[in-house]
Amino acid sequence: METKLNSKKFLFYFFGGYLFLIVALIFFSSSADISGGGSTENLRQSFEEGIAHTEKKNEEKAKKEPLWDVPNHIAAPILIMASILDIVIILLWARNENRKREAQEAGTIPVKKRWTDSKWFWHIIALGIVQPKNGRIVVNWRNLVAAFVLLTVLKFAILEQL
Repeated sequence: METKLNSKKFLFYFFGGYLFLIVALIFFSSSADISGGGSTENLRQSFEEGIAHTEKKNEEKAKKEPLWDVPNHIAAPILIMASILDIVIILLWARNENRKREAQEAGTIPVKKRWTDSKWFWHIIALGIVQPKNGRIVVNWRNLVAAFVLLTVLKFAILEQL
């Protein structure tokens, strides 16, 4: 039960809704009471209460200890394994994509336009490590080494902050 709007009806509804929203905002902002109606003493007292409450919360936060403390000798291998696992997942995914592409070329699977057809996908999501070339997904070794170096530098930068 899908209804399609033609372009003239869509423009009418869009700008009609926009005009209604603007008129409603102007009406409600012009009819708002902005006089305040309160004394400055009440404002001062509530402001001081708010500051005292905020300072109390900040002191409680400062007293809290972290839920867990991960020592550097444990964090370093975890970061190294995560870096390697990231690259392995990309390579396994590329192998799976090659199998899908071969099945599409053979006619077993219907050909669909996919988001992996964009070159930006390969540069951003896959870190440029794997890229399509001649209908297959291949490893770009230069980008693989660059990603490995980047992840290693990030690892040391993060460990320096710990």
